[in-house]
Amino acid sequence: MRSGEAKNNSNHPLASWRSWVGVLGVLAFTLLGCDRGSAPDAVWLETGVGPSQVIYPRAIAYAPADDSFFVVDRRARVQHIDSNGAFLNDWIMPEQRFGKPTGISVGPDGNVYVADTHYNRIVVYSPDGRELMTWGHEGTGDAQFIWPTDIAFDDKGRIFVSEYGDNDRIQVFDAKGNFLFKIGSFGQADGQFSRPQSIIIDDGTLYVADTCNHRIAVFTTDGQFLRNLGSVGDAPGQFRFPYGLVMNPAGHLVVTEFGNNRVQWIDKTTGQSLKLWGSPGRDLGQLAYPWATAIDKHGRTVIVDAGNNRLQVLR
Repeated sequence: MRSGEAKNNSNHPLASWRSWVGVLGVLAFTLLGCDRGSAPDAVWLETGVGPSQVIYPRAIAYAPADDSFFVVDRRARVQHIDSNGAFLNDWIMPEQRFGKPTGISVGPDGNVYVADTHYNRIVVYSPDGRELMTWGHEGTGDAQFIWPTDIAFDDKGRIFVSEYGDNDRIQVFDAKGNFLFKIGSFGQADGQFSRPQSIIIDDGTLYVADTCNHRIAVFTTDGQFLRNLGSVGDAPGQFRFPYGLVMNPAGHLVVTEFGNNRVQWIDKTTGQSLKLWGSPGRDLGQLAYPWATAIDKHGRTVIVDAGNNRLQVLR
Protein backbone atom coordinates (compact mmCIF):
# COMPACT_ATOMS: atom_id res chain seq x y z
CA MET A 1 0.00 0.00 0.00
CA ARG A 2 1.33 3.40 -0.95
CA SER A 3 1.67 6.09 1.71
CA GLY A 4 -1.53 8.02 2.20
CA GLU A 5 -3.88 5.28 0.83
CA ALA A 6 -6.85 4.25 2.93
CA LYS A 7 -6.45 1.06 4.94
CA ASN A 8 -9.03 -1.73 4.82
CA ASN A 9 -11.00 -0.52 7.81
CA SER A 10 -14.73 -1.09 8.20
CA ASN A 11 -15.14 2.39 9.71
CA HIS A 12 -13.47 4.14 6.80
CA PRO A 13 -15.86 6.02 4.46
CA LEU A 14 -14.39 4.21 1.46
CA ALA A 15 -15.29 0.83 2.96
CA SER A 16 -18.86 2.00 3.53
CA TRP A 17 -19.06 3.26 -0.07
CA ARG A 18 -17.79 -0.08 -1.39
CA SER A 19 -20.42 -1.92 0.66
CA TRP A 20 -23.19 0.15 -0.88
CA VAL A 21 -21.76 -0.47 -4.37
CA GLY A 22 -21.89 -4.21 -3.70
CA VAL A 23 -25.49 -4.04 -2.52
CA LEU A 24 -26.51 -1.94 -5.52
CA GLY A 25 -24.73 -4.37 -7.85
CA VAL A 26 -26.67 -7.33 -6.47
CA LEU A 27 -29.91 -5.37 -6.71
CA ALA A 28 -29.17 -4.40 -10.32
CA PHE A 29 -28.53 -8.00 -11.30
CA THR A 30 -31.79 -9.05 -9.61
CA LEU A 31 -33.80 -6.38 -11.39
CA LEU A 32 -32.22 -7.36 -14.70
CA GLY A 33 -33.52 -10.88 -14.39
CA CYS A 34 -30.06 -12.37 -14.08
CA ASP A 35 -30.39 -16.15 -14.19
CA ARG A 36 -26.76 -17.15 -14.30
CA GLY A 37 -27.02 -20.26 -12.14
CA SER A 38 -30.04 -21.95 -13.70
CA ALA A 39 -29.83 -25.20 -15.63
CA PRO A 40 -30.98 -25.33 -19.26
CA ASP A 41 -34.24 -26.96 -20.27
CA ALA A 42 -32.42 -29.38 -22.55
CA VAL A 43 -28.94 -30.31 -23.75
CA TRP A 44 -28.36 -31.47 -27.31
CA LEU A 45 -25.33 -33.22 -28.82
CA GLU A 46 -22.25 -34.58 -27.09
CA THR A 47 -18.54 -35.01 -27.70
CA GLY A 48 -17.65 -37.18 -30.67
CA VAL A 49 -17.62 -37.57 -34.44
CA GLY A 50 -20.81 -39.57 -34.94
CA PRO A 51 -24.46 -38.53 -35.42
CA SER A 52 -25.63 -36.05 -32.76
CA GLN A 53 -22.01 -35.53 -31.71
CA VAL A 54 -19.69 -32.57 -32.25
CA ILE A 55 -16.12 -31.45 -31.81
CA TYR A 56 -16.06 -27.77 -30.84
CA PRO A 57 -19.15 -26.43 -32.63
CA ARG A 58 -18.77 -22.83 -33.77
CA ALA A 59 -21.90 -21.77 -35.62
CA ILE A 60 -25.61 -22.52 -35.79
CA ALA A 61 -28.49 -21.51 -38.06
CA TYR A 62 -32.23 -22.08 -37.74
CA ALA A 63 -34.35 -23.22 -40.69
CA PRO A 64 -37.97 -22.14 -40.07
CA ALA A 65 -39.34 -24.06 -43.07
CA ASP A 66 -38.92 -27.42 -41.34
CA ASP A 67 -38.14 -26.27 -37.78
CA SER A 68 -34.58 -27.61 -37.85
CA PHE A 69 -31.02 -26.43 -37.23
CA PHE A 70 -27.66 -26.58 -38.98
CA VAL A 71 -24.51 -26.73 -36.84
CA VAL A 72 -20.92 -26.49 -38.09
CA ASP A 73 -18.00 -27.71 -35.98
CA ARG A 74 -14.22 -27.82 -36.02
CA ARG A 75 -14.22 -30.96 -38.16
CA ALA A 76 -15.60 -28.79 -41.00
CA ARG A 77 -18.77 -30.84 -40.71
CA VAL A 78 -22.22 -29.34 -41.20
CA GLN A 79 -24.76 -31.32 -39.21
CA HIS A 80 -28.51 -31.02 -39.72
CA ILE A 81 -30.61 -31.72 -36.60
CA ASP A 82 -34.35 -31.59 -35.97
CA SER A 83 -36.29 -29.53 -33.42
CA ASN A 84 -35.39 -31.99 -30.67
CA GLY A 85 -31.69 -32.12 -31.50
CA ALA A 86 -31.88 -35.48 -33.29
CA PHE A 87 -29.59 -36.15 -36.26
CA LEU A 88 -31.02 -35.75 -39.77
CA ASN A 89 -28.04 -35.62 -42.14
CA ASP A 90 -24.55 -34.15 -42.46
CA TRP A 91 -21.75 -33.32 -44.85
CA ILE A 92 -18.10 -32.28 -44.78
CA MET A 93 -16.87 -29.08 -46.38
CA PRO A 94 -14.84 -29.58 -49.59
CA GLU A 95 -11.55 -28.48 -48.01
CA GLN A 96 -10.37 -28.12 -44.44
CA ARG A 97 -6.57 -28.30 -44.27
CA PHE A 98 -6.17 -24.53 -43.79
CA GLY A 99 -9.08 -24.04 -41.40
CA LYS A 100 -12.76 -24.53 -40.73
CA PRO A 101 -15.93 -22.46 -41.24
CA THR A 102 -17.02 -20.05 -38.51
CA GLY A 103 -20.39 -18.91 -39.88
CA ILE A 104 -23.57 -20.46 -41.24
CA SER A 105 -26.96 -19.04 -42.23
CA VAL A 106 -30.18 -20.23 -43.82
CA GLY A 107 -31.30 -17.96 -46.64
CA PRO A 108 -34.82 -16.90 -47.61
CA ASP A 109 -34.59 -19.60 -50.30
CA GLY A 110 -34.14 -22.27 -47.62
CA ASN A 111 -30.59 -23.04 -48.70
CA VAL A 112 -27.61 -23.18 -46.35
CA TYR A 113 -24.94 -20.48 -46.75
CA VAL A 114 -21.58 -21.34 -45.17
CA ALA A 115 -18.85 -18.78 -44.53
CA ASP A 116 -15.91 -21.01 -45.45
CA THR A 117 -13.66 -18.72 -43.48
CA HIS A 118 -10.14 -19.92 -44.18
CA TYR A 119 -10.84 -20.56 -47.85
CA ASN A 120 -12.11 -17.01 -48.33
CA ARG A 121 -15.41 -17.91 -49.95
CA ILE A 122 -19.11 -18.50 -49.48
CA VAL A 123 -20.46 -21.97 -50.29
CA VAL A 124 -24.19 -22.54 -50.72
CA TYR A 125 -25.83 -25.94 -50.14
CA SER A 126 -29.28 -27.42 -50.35
CA PRO A 127 -30.56 -28.68 -46.98
CA ASP A 128 -29.55 -32.22 -47.95
CA GLY A 129 -25.95 -31.15 -48.58
CA ARG A 130 -25.78 -30.69 -52.35
CA GLU A 131 -23.37 -27.92 -53.30
CA LEU A 132 -25.23 -25.28 -55.33
CA MET A 133 -22.96 -22.26 -55.66
CA THR A 134 -19.61 -20.87 -54.55
CA TRP A 135 -18.25 -17.35 -54.81
CA GLY A 136 -15.27 -15.37 -53.59
CA HIS A 137 -11.52 -15.89 -53.33
CA GLU A 138 -8.65 -14.45 -51.32
CA GLY A 139 -8.01 -10.75 -51.67
CA THR A 140 -8.91 -7.27 -50.51
CA GLY A 141 -10.76 -6.08 -53.60
CA ASP A 142 -14.46 -6.08 -54.33
CA ALA A 143 -15.99 -9.58 -54.16
CA GLN A 144 -12.79 -10.89 -52.57
CA PHE A 145 -12.50 -12.02 -48.95
CA ILE A 146 -10.06 -12.35 -46.11
CA TRP A 147 -11.70 -14.69 -43.60
CA PRO A 148 -15.47 -14.25 -44.06
CA THR A 149 -17.42 -14.88 -40.87
CA ASP A 150 -21.17 -14.59 -41.41
CA ILE A 151 -23.99 -14.04 -43.90
CA ALA A 152 -27.26 -12.11 -43.57
CA PHE A 153 -30.10 -11.22 -45.94
CA ASP A 154 -32.35 -8.19 -46.33
CA ASP A 155 -35.85 -7.87 -47.76
CA LYS A 156 -34.47 -6.49 -51.04
CA GLY A 157 -32.84 -9.81 -51.89
CA ARG A 158 -29.35 -8.61 -51.01
CA ILE A 159 -26.72 -10.75 -49.28
CA PHE A 160 -24.40 -9.26 -46.63
CA VAL A 161 -21.07 -10.91 -45.77
CA SER A 162 -18.81 -9.89 -42.87
CA GLU A 163 -15.06 -10.52 -42.89
CA TYR A 164 -11.90 -9.70 -40.94
CA GLY A 165 -8.12 -10.21 -41.14
CA ASP A 166 -7.26 -6.48 -41.57
CA ASN A 167 -9.96 -6.52 -44.25
CA ASP A 168 -12.62 -5.86 -41.65
CA ARG A 169 -15.76 -4.83 -43.49
CA ILE A 170 -19.13 -5.98 -44.75
CA GLN A 171 -19.66 -6.57 -48.45
CA VAL A 172 -23.10 -6.53 -50.04
CA PHE A 173 -24.06 -8.72 -53.02
CA ASP A 174 -27.12 -9.44 -55.09
CA ALA A 175 -28.83 -12.84 -54.97
CA LYS A 176 -26.40 -14.23 -57.57
CA GLY A 177 -23.29 -13.15 -55.69
CA ASN A 178 -22.54 -10.03 -57.73
CA PHE A 179 -20.84 -7.27 -55.71
CA LEU A 180 -22.89 -4.14 -54.97
CA PHE A 181 -21.11 -2.09 -52.28
CA LYS A 182 -19.24 -2.36 -48.98
CA ILE A 183 -19.64 -1.02 -45.44
CA GLY A 184 -16.90 -0.09 -42.96
CA SER A 185 -13.17 -0.66 -42.66
CA PHE A 186 -10.68 -1.83 -40.04
CA GLY A 187 -10.37 0.37 -36.94
CA GLN A 188 -11.90 1.48 -33.68
CA ALA A 189 -13.74 4.64 -34.77
CA ASP A 190 -17.47 4.86 -35.36
CA GLY A 191 -18.36 2.92 -38.49
CA GLN A 192 -15.21 0.80 -38.31
CA PHE A 193 -14.77 -2.83 -37.24
CA SER A 194 -12.30 -5.12 -35.54
CA ARG A 195 -13.42 -8.65 -36.42
CA PRO A 196 -17.11 -8.36 -37.27
CA GLN A 197 -18.03 -11.92 -36.33
CA SER A 198 -21.81 -12.04 -36.59
CA ILE A 199 -24.42 -9.95 -38.42
CA ILE A 200 -28.21 -9.79 -38.49
CA ILE A 201 -30.74 -7.62 -40.30
CA ASP A 202 -34.09 -6.50 -38.95
CA ASP A 203 -36.48 -4.00 -40.52
CA GLY A 204 -33.86 -2.22 -42.61
CA THR A 205 -31.27 -2.13 -39.83
CA LEU A 206 -27.96 -3.99 -39.79
CA TYR A 207 -26.57 -5.11 -36.42
CA VAL A 208 -22.93 -6.20 -36.20
CA ALA A 209 -21.13 -8.06 -33.42
CA ASP A 210 -17.95 -5.96 -33.58
CA THR A 211 -16.03 -8.53 -31.60
CA CYS A 212 -12.61 -7.08 -30.83
CA ASN A 213 -14.09 -3.62 -30.27
CA HIS A 214 -16.39 -5.24 -27.68
CA ARG A 215 -19.57 -3.62 -28.96
CA ILE A 216 -22.58 -3.96 -31.24
CA ALA A 217 -22.40 -1.59 -34.22
CA VAL A 218 -25.65 -0.48 -35.86
CA PHE A 219 -26.12 0.69 -39.47
CA THR A 220 -28.83 1.10 -42.03
CA THR A 221 -28.71 -1.61 -44.68
CA ASP A 222 -27.51 1.05 -47.12
CA GLY A 223 -24.40 1.55 -44.99
CA GLN A 224 -25.15 4.63 -42.88
CA PHE A 225 -23.67 4.35 -39.39
CA LEU A 226 -26.25 4.88 -36.64
CA ARG A 227 -24.75 4.05 -33.25
CA ASN A 228 -22.68 1.69 -31.12
CA LEU A 229 -24.09 -0.31 -28.24
CA GLY A 230 -22.00 -1.40 -25.25
CA SER A 231 -18.35 -1.22 -24.25
CA VAL A 232 -15.69 -3.56 -22.97
CA GLY A 233 -16.31 -5.13 -19.55
CA ASP A 234 -18.32 -7.71 -17.67
CA ALA A 235 -21.04 -5.50 -16.17
CA PRO A 236 -24.59 -5.62 -17.57
CA GLY A 237 -24.61 -3.80 -20.90
CA GLN A 238 -20.90 -4.46 -21.46
CA PHE A 239 -19.27 -7.18 -23.56
CA ARG A 240 -16.11 -9.21 -23.90
CA PHE A 241 -15.67 -10.58 -27.40
CA PRO A 242 -19.30 -10.77 -28.52
CA TYR A 243 -19.27 -13.57 -31.11
CA GLY A 244 -22.92 -14.45 -31.69
CA LEU A 245 -25.84 -12.14 -32.45
CA VAL A 246 -29.52 -12.93 -33.05
CA MET A 247 -32.87 -11.29 -32.37
CA ASN A 248 -35.64 -12.87 -30.32
CA PRO A 249 -39.40 -12.65 -31.00
CA ALA A 250 -39.70 -9.73 -28.56
CA GLY A 251 -37.29 -7.69 -30.72
CA HIS A 252 -34.38 -7.83 -28.28
CA LEU A 253 -30.81 -8.55 -29.33
CA VAL A 254 -29.33 -11.74 -27.91
CA VAL A 255 -25.54 -11.51 -27.66
CA THR A 256 -23.29 -14.54 -27.17
CA GLU A 257 -20.14 -13.44 -25.33
CA PHE A 258 -17.11 -15.64 -25.95
CA GLY A 259 -15.00 -13.74 -23.43
CA ASN A 260 -17.55 -13.47 -20.61
CA ASN A 261 -18.91 -17.01 -21.08
CA ARG A 262 -22.50 -15.84 -21.04
CA VAL A 263 -25.48 -14.82 -23.14
CA GLN A 264 -26.92 -11.34 -22.72
CA TRP A 265 -30.27 -9.92 -23.84
CA ILE A 266 -30.16 -6.20 -24.63
CA ASP A 267 -32.46 -3.48 -25.91
CA LYS A 268 -31.68 -2.98 -29.62
CA THR A 269 -32.03 0.81 -29.38
CA THR A 270 -30.44 1.75 -26.08
CA GLY A 271 -28.19 -1.23 -25.38
CA GLN A 272 -29.71 -1.62 -21.91
CA SER A 273 -29.09 -5.07 -20.48
CA LEU A 274 -32.32 -7.00 -19.90
CA LYS A 275 -31.10 -10.44 -18.87
CA LEU A 276 -27.93 -12.48 -18.38
CA TRP A 277 -27.49 -16.25 -18.50
CA GLY A 278 -24.45 -18.44 -17.99
CA SER A 279 -21.09 -18.35 -16.23
CA PRO A 280 -17.71 -19.98 -16.90
CA GLY A 281 -17.56 -23.71 -16.31
CA ARG A 282 -18.45 -27.25 -17.33
CA ASP A 283 -21.67 -27.84 -15.41
CA LEU A 284 -25.15 -27.41 -16.83
CA GLY A 285 -25.98 -23.71 -16.91
CA GLN A 286 -22.31 -22.91 -17.42
CA LEU A 287 -20.50 -22.17 -20.66
CA ALA A 288 -17.02 -22.61 -22.11
CA TYR A 289 -16.23 -20.26 -24.99
CA PRO A 290 -19.74 -19.97 -26.46
CA TRP A 291 -19.70 -18.96 -30.12
CA ALA A 292 -23.26 -18.49 -31.28
CA THR A 293 -26.98 -18.70 -30.54
CA ALA A 294 -30.08 -19.49 -32.58
CA ILE A 295 -33.73 -18.82 -31.73
CA ASP A 296 -36.53 -20.92 -33.18
CA LYS A 297 -40.20 -20.18 -33.85
CA HIS A 298 -41.11 -21.59 -30.43
CA GLY A 299 -39.00 -18.92 -28.74
CA ARG A 300 -36.34 -21.38 -27.60
CA THR A 301 -32.77 -20.11 -27.35
CA VAL A 302 -30.19 -22.67 -28.50
CA ILE A 303 -26.65 -21.81 -27.38
CA VAL A 304 -23.50 -23.19 -29.00
CA ASP A 305 -21.45 -24.15 -25.93
CA ALA A 306 -18.31 -24.75 -28.00
CA GLY A 307 -15.78 -25.68 -25.34
CA ASN A 308 -18.20 -28.17 -23.79
CA ASN A 309 -19.12 -29.77 -27.14
CA ARG A 310 -22.86 -29.31 -26.71
CA LEU A 311 -25.88 -27.12 -27.29
CA GLN A 312 -27.80 -25.80 -24.29
CA VAL A 313 -31.46 -25.01 -24.85
CA LEU A 314 -33.49 -22.40 -22.95
CA ARG A 315 -37.25 -21.94 -23.18
